[in-house]
Amino acid sequence: MKYLRSVRGRMLGIALIPGSALVVVAVVITAFLVHQAVRTRDLAVETATAADRTARSVVALQAQRSAAMAAPELRTAAYASYTQRIDTAIAGLRDYVRRAPDAESAYQQTTAVELLSVAEGMDRSDSLALAGLDGVTRRPYASAVAAYRAGLTRVAPQLTDSGRTAYESLTRSADWSRLAAVEDAFAAAEPLPVPESTWRSAAFTVSEQLGRLYTQQSQYAVQLTLDDGRRTLAGALSAGTALLLCAVLLLVVVRRLVARVPVPVVPIMVPTVRSAIPRPRHARSRRPKAPEPWPLKAVLDDLRRQ
Repeated sequence: MKYLRSVRGRMLGIALIPGSALVVVAVVITAFLVHQAVRTRDLAVETATAADRTARSVVALQAQRSAAMAAPELRTAAYASYTQRIDTAIAGLRDYVRRAPDAESAYQQTTAVELLSVAEGMDRSDSLALAGLDGVTRRPYASAVAAYRAGLTRVAPQLTDSGRTAYESLTRSADWSRLAAVEDAFAAAEPLPVPESTWRSAAFTVSEQLGRLYTQQSQYAVQLTLDDGRRTLAGALSAGTALLLCAVLLLVVVRRLVARVPVPVVPIMVPTVRSAIPRPRHARSRRPKAPEPWPLKAVLDDLRRQ
């Protein structure tokens, strides 16, 4: 029985090697996927924080630019300085979203950055118009208007269904038409087609709608990244659990199969070893003496000799 258990134990030990390897692989894969999921989630949170921080910074710089351009002697320098700072902030956000965990998240986040750039272009042209256009600032104004219109048209097909609905609602609104008419009149150095109060109300509404469009797209991109991280984490846990269960099942099956394998038992002959301790003298058996001759036979022998 000891020999049988020894052979089966060796067979079970050999069979445990692939099971143990499978357990190690399961742990490694699960750890890697969990790490990727946590990294994706952290990246999504960081992107959302960076987008919110950049948007707040752009809004603050836009307000400072409008205030600084109120002085005619500082108008050109203030416009150039604050515009460059805003462009730098948007470029930093654009470089940041390129590190998205997958192509779809990067695509949606890049679309959100483009919308932020469009909103900045609209505010840029509006700040120039409020400060007053002349022969020097009219050309930058026309370029800013053309750039943000072209950018909005270019990014519109990339929007989600709700984003395209909001875009169509904006471009078909009366405020958009009034603002476009005022911008064309400013670029051509013509009188305003609508009262100034109507122009300012339309500009405020369009700017607000562009900001909402950017916020909606940015939140969608961040949520997409978070969902991807959750799916990666769920997949990691599911895959790891499945591999561990397979490893345990393999070990159970192998153990039962090994228990049923008929292993021949080879008997081990153990020789008997006599005791080397001499027996006591009184315990020794005496040698048998020669039997005495039979008395009748001795008498007959004597008579025959006579």
